[in-house]
Amino acid sequence: MVTTSTVLAQRKKSEAQNFFGFQYRPLIPLGLVGDRPFDIDTNSFKTTVSSRLGYNYGGVVRIGLNKNLAIETGLSYTKRNFNLDFSVADSNVVGKNTVGIINYDIPVNLLAYIQLGQQAFMNASLGGSLNFYPSNVQTRIVPSGKHMFIFEGRRFAFFNTDVNGNVGFEYRTERSGIFYVGISGKLPIQPIFWIASEYRHDTYRLVGFDQIDGATFSIDLKYFFHKPPQRGIQYKPGPIEQ
Repeated sequence: MVTTSTVLAQRKKSEAQNFFGFQYRPLIPLGLVGDRPFDIDTNSFKTTVSSRLGYNYGGVVRIGLNKNLAIETGLSYTKRNFNLDFSVADSNVVGKNTVGIINYDIPVNLLAYIQLGQQAFMNASLGGSLNFYPSNVQTRIVPSGKHMFIFEGRRFAFFNTDVNGNVGFEYRTERSGIFYVGISGKLPIQPIFWIASEYRHDTYRLVGFDQIDGATFSIDLKYFFHKPPQRGIQYKPGPIEQ
């Protein structure tokens, strides 16, 4: 009985594995998680802020707990991009510009597996991210003459947190590693930036205020390196048989 229990314990322990890899996520503005376009209206001056394609990339570490559960963490770089459309009513003064917001994030997600075949798995994860926003943003354009549009964003704080959700599929190979594709959403606990949009003409000014929530929807592409087989005679601790 002692020998059987020890073998089973060793087998169960070996099912939990650790992996290192990379991920790339295009941030797609589908309006599914609060990333819809919105307007800043101030009297006759309007600014439309709309999300455009952004991206996230970085390293991923997967720490196995058992054959069905794992913890995923890492470090990644995110850039959210936005289109800005300015217009002044009852005039032909209009303008277009873009702005980008960057941050670094450390996610910690609990991952659960469902085995679909010998090498195919479906998984889902839920967790959070700690985000660092290194700077504020500002952009301006002069559409004509003395007319000017200024857009400025100020972070709520250097650090913020997100709630992460993900579902996807992966294909595992012994020699080529793990290939993963899925979808995910990120919802910040609080808005990420205060924003102000300003129109200037000589000494005349109009300013509107709002905030950017920062929610994102993405396609997830991940690759985990394979673990090369150990060479030579491996010692496996176990009971001494007589």
